[in-house]
Amino acid sequence: MRDVAQRAGVSLATVSYVVNKGPKPVSDELRERVRSAMRELDYKPARRGRAPRHPLLVGVVVPDMTNMFFSRAIGAAGALLGAEGHLMVASSSNGDHDREAELLAMFTRLGVGGLLVAPAGEVSAELERLAADGMPIVLLDWDAEGNRLDRVALDNHGSAYRATRLLIENGHRRIAFVGGPELVSSAQQRLAGYRDALASARLLEFANIRGGPYTHEAGRAAALDLLSEIHPPEAIFSGGVLLTLGVLQALRERHMRLTEDIALVGYGDARWASVLVPPLTVIEQPVEQLGEMAVKLLLSSRNGRAAWQRVVLESRLVVRESHWRSARAAGHSTDLIGHVV
Repeated sequence: MRDVAQRAGVSLATVSYVVNKGPKPVSDELRERVRSAMRELDYKPARRGRAPRHPLLVGVVVPDMTNMFFSRAIGAAGALLGAEGHLMVASSSNGDHDREAELLAMFTRLGVGGLLVAPAGEVSAELERLAADGMPIVLLDWDAEGNRLDRVALDNHGSAYRATRLLIENGHRRIAFVGGPELVSSAQQRLAGYRDALASARLLEFANIRGGPYTHEAGRAAALDLLSEIHPPEAIFSGGVLLTLGVLQALRERHMRLTEDIALVGYGDARWASVLVPPLTVIEQPVEQLGEMAVKLLLSSRNGRAAWQRVVLESRLVVRESHWRSARAAGHSTDLIGHVV
């Protein structure tokens, strides 16, 4: 309104009288000057009787804020919230149900007006209760049945299926899977995609699965265990970025080379993945889009949307070189795993 007043050469009060049609009369000349300035500035007054909007404080709970997947999603969510004039506070549950419950209670006492949550496992009764009480809640990368909360998920099953099929089509048979926690829906879906791909090629008898937390050490321990078997895998499909780092460390400790000794496909891209020798074939996830879409669902729910919504974002298989079978890798680099160029 101040910009309109300056453009029209009138007082702020005069603009208010024109917009609100009173309480004092305005001459036709001044009214036209104000309306002309409004058109030039594309000024659209808020509807009368609408309460002023206040900044929204959004609480975010994820299993591990140091995990690149979650840090990128949180960063994108925070940027969009900031652009809309809102604030965000985030913390890690460490994948623990009790810690998650503590954070939800703390955020509720803090007076948050919405929650973005990547559950530590199954959706808690507390989350269900908060949603029933009217709290806008959006689940991140979670897509199990059993509730009607808004969620933004990734096509974990489909992308895991495609990654496993790529290894099969390159001649691998003994393909192992290193996955995440069994109670986390994304880990369940990636495991199902892996198993379905093996079944489609009649290779389910070769399924070899290790599960654990999405950590570097869990990936390392799983890979060392697999490599100690009498018939170790020809290829490994790793279900998370930190797991992949652990697998790579285990391969280095065993002095094994990608494509020459074993193939590897990772879930989740990272800057270092493309500069390994050979470059790592990965599932690239739309992580920033995940965070942004979660915010959009949260704000639309806050505006009074009645029905719950489910959004599934598609991941992309980035084909590089680490999935090759050794016979196809002839003539390619066999530098030690992790050598950065």
